[in-house]
Amino acid sequence: MMTTDDLERCLEDGGQLALLHRVSGIVSSGLTLDRMLGELIGLVVSVTGCDACLVYLLDKSAGEIVLCASQLPHELEIGNIRLRIGEGVTGWVAEHQSVVALSSRASSDPRFKAFSSLPEDTYESLLSVPLISGGEVIGVINVHHKNVRFHTADEVALLSYVAEQMGGAIARARLMEQSRSAARKVEILAAVGDTISAEGYLDRILQTISEMVAQTFDSPLCSIMIFDESRQELTIKSARYSAPGCDNMRPVPVDGTPIGRVVRERQTVIVEDIPAAEAFPDLSSLPKTVMLMSVPMIASQSVIGVLNIYVQAERNPFTDEETRFARAVAGQAALALENARLMSEALQMKRTLEARKIVERAKGILQHRDGLTEEEAYLHLRGESRRLRKPMRSLAEAIILAEELHRKGRRRQPTAFVPREEASDEQSELQGAPPDMLLESVEDWRD
Repeated sequence: MMTTDDLERCLEDGGQLALLHRVSGIVSSGLTLDRMLGELIGLVVSVTGCDACLVYLLDKSAGEIVLCASQLPHELEIGNIRLRIGEGVTGWVAEHQSVVALSSRASSDPRFKAFSSLPEDTYESLLSVPLISGGEVIGVINVHHKNVRFHTADEVALLSYVAEQMGGAIARARLMEQSRSAARKVEILAAVGDTISAEGYLDRILQTISEMVAQTFDSPLCSIMIFDESRQELTIKSARYSAPGCDNMRPVPVDGTPIGRVVRERQTVIVEDIPAAEAFPDLSSLPKTVMLMSVPMIASQSVIGVLNIYVQAERNPFTDEETRFARAVAGQAALALENARLMSEALQMKRTLEARKIVERAKGILQHRDGLTEEEAYLHLRGESRRLRKPMRSLAEAIILAEELHRKGRRRQPTAFVPREEASDEQSELQGAPPDMLLESVEDWRD
C-alpha cells in the first residue's frame, strides 16, 4: 500500500499531479472494460516510459490469469494466453499479491515463463504489479523495458498506487460488462420462450433459436440437428450461417464424429481447433479450423437432438457462463421439439378417433340395410377399401353420404313444373336408386 509520504514525494512533480487527476477522472467515468484497460496502459506508459505493457485479468472460474490488453498489438494472443495462479512471474504476483521488480535478465528468473508469441518476454527488465480491488487480486500489470532498468522506489510506489486506484474501476467495468451480457442472454431466453409459446410452426421456432444463438456468439454457423435413432445419424433441422454451402449439408453419422460424441456421451462437448473438414466435410467455405461447442437436447431422459455452435478458432475459449447459456437454449429447443411431438401425437389420435367414429357409423348403415353382423360389415368395408384402393375412412364417408342422399330422395316430392318424363336420363336413373348405386355415383363424383 502506498504511504502518505510516498504520495507526497510523487506529488512534488506537477506532471505526476496531473497524472493523478487523470486517474481520478478515469475511475469516476463509465468507460467500457476495453476502454478502461486502454486507459490503464496509457497511464502506465506515461508513468514508467516502458517499451511494452501487458495487462492480465483473473478468470476465477478457471483459476487462471488471462492476457486481456497490450500496448503492442497482440490480436491473436489476447484472451488466449493463460497462466495458472502461481505459474510464471505473473502467476506468482497474482498468488502472493506482491510486486516483482527484475532490473535485468528477467527471463532468467526461475519463476519466469516465456511465450514465443510475446516478444516482450525477451526484453531485459520486468516490473510486475498486482491489480487489487476490495483487498483481492483481480489482475496483474507487467511493465517491460528492452534495456536494463533499475526501478526506483518512487516508480514502484506510483505504479502500485495507479494499480490500486484502477483496480476498483476495472472491477466495476468488468461487472457491468458481465451484467450487460447476462441481461442480453436473459432477454434472448425470454424471447425464445415467447416464440415457443406464440409460434405454431416448429421450423420457425427452431430457426429463430438458431439465429439468436448465432448473433450472441458471433458464430458463422449455428445449427440444430435432430437425432434419427433408427439410422444413427443427425440431420439439420434449422441453421443460421454466414458461410455459403451450409444449406446443402448431408446427415452426420453418430459414430466417429465430434458431434456424435454428444449423443453417445449425453453431455456437452467442446472441441478447440477442430478441422472444419472433420466437423463438416461439405463446408469448404468455413475457416480451416473452428472451435465447436455441441450441446445435447434432452427430453424424457433421451437425446433428441444437438445444438452446435461454431466460432473462429482464434476466439477466446467458451466460458462457463456461455456454456450454461447454451445449455439453457438447448433445453428450450428440446422443449419445442417435445411439444411439437406431443401435439402431433394428439392430432393423430384425434384423427384416428374421428375415422373410427365414421367407420362405425358406416358399419351401422350396412348392418341395418343389408342385415349384416358387425364383423361382416367390417370385413365388407375392408374388402371394398382394398378393391378400390381407398382408405376405409373415405369409403365410409361415401357410404354415409349415399345413405343421406337416398333418404332425402325418398322425402323429396316431384316438382310441378318439371314433368317426370322430361327428367334427364341420369336423374331418372338415380331417383329411387338403392344406396349401392348412389355410392358408385358418389365415388365417380369424388374421383
